[in-house]
Amino acid sequence: MIEGELVVHEIVLEAPPEELFAMFVDPKRLVRWLGLTADLEPQPGGLFRFEVMPGQFCEGRYVVVEPPDRLVFTWGWTDPAMGLAPGSSSVEVTLRAADEGTRLRLVHSGLGTHDGRLLHDDGWSRFLQRLTETLQGDETSPYPTEPPQERLETLRQMKG
Repeated sequence: MIEGELVVHEIVLEAPPEELFAMFVDPKRLVRWLGLTADLEPQPGGLFRFEVMPGQFCEGRYVVVEPPDRLVFTWGWTDPAMGLAPGSSSVEVTLRAADEGTRLRLVHSGLGTHDGRLLHDDGWSRFLQRLTETLQGDETSPYPTEPPQERLETLRQMKG
């Protein structure tokens, strides 16, 4: 959901915080729901880089790594056409135990334009759905194959 300048998503997942934390810092687990390949160094200052689709990379650095409760990393795209340079935005993930499992709150800030927020809101919605399905052992939703710029055009048309 877009809240002013932020993209915010909050979901409850049937998994302990430790398992969810690992889904963001273990490359083998990350690519089960987000990305095709991943190079992760989960420590403050460590690299956060994954291939979203062939030739499209998101890249940044870990800022805060506090297992199993909190993770902050910078974010951006290596493709200049995306208009969001590597490390120019920030993603904060907090994990809190809840009766039903774990409450995951993701806040993406520094996205700049409305189009940037629109594209990343859609992306996080789709990928958090894949995370939910992965944790439940369900077949995951199809991996997005539209290039980001093409998806943005689709979103603009949908929002009218």
